[in-house]
Amino acid sequence: MRLVDIHSHLDHARFEKDLDKVIERAKKAGVETIITSGVNSTTNRLILDLAKKYSDIVQVSFGLYPLDVLAKELESGEADGFPRDLEPFDLNKELEWIEENKDKCIAIGEVGLDFSFNTGKEQEQLPVFKKVIELAKKINKPLIVHTRKAEKESLELLEQSGHKKVILHCFSGRKSLIKQAVDLGFFFSVPPVITRLDHFKTLVEIVPLIQLLTETDAPYLSPIAGERNESANVTVTIGEIAKIKNLSKEEVADQIYKNYEDLFLN
Repeated sequence: MRLVDIHSHLDHARFEKDLDKVIERAKKAGVETIITSGVNSTTNRLILDLAKKYSDIVQVSFGLYPLDVLAKELESGEADGFPRDLEPFDLNKELEWIEENKDKCIAIGEVGLDFSFNTGKEQEQLPVFKKVIELAKKINKPLIVHTRKAEKESLELLEQSGHKKVILHCFSGRKSLIKQAVDLGFFFSVPPVITRLDHFKTLVEIVPLIQLLTETDAPYLSPIAGERNESANVTVTIGEIAKIKNLSKEEVADQIYKNYEDLFLN
């Protein structure tokens, strides 16, 4: 089987000591492509180094995480309950850098909207996301979109933009929004935490296989609570999708890899 992990964070500190082994386990599992995503200026550059080191398997996606973009306004790390410090950076300069380095990335992400941290700056994320979508259209790159507690607003902006190369990462919207996104031709990336969350099983039931992708969001969203997630676990997601769709694992894996090629490489 040819497998793909379209969204991970290989630069995370939890991979600092054994990333070589993580990459080897992914290869042994059949993973041929891992997309590692940035969230701000620093990580966008760090992941380029990882892509050079693991050039046979790692691709990069330049990201502008919604809260990092507003870090200065949020006084770095003051967002209620946010799990890491936020790094202020100049949005326009970073967008220029991404455009200048567009040939080094396979996608833009993760980007989007996040209304889950009671920042009081939710509406200020909207014009930022619009700028990001415009850039993705301009340079013809897929968008890997984060939509936490802002699924409706995210879909509205994406639909208005007319951009079709859209992947909804870890989408938690209600059934009507899933169906709306399907009708818009968007893709959904499904994490291994599907084993523990019925929402993702329902999503897989609704979404046609030709609009599904596999992700890990590693080190997050593990199939086993409390364990670090890694790219080899896309096999878990393949197995769950196969059961739900009543198909073989090989059929599911082949179609998802084709989806990846059609969306990211054409």
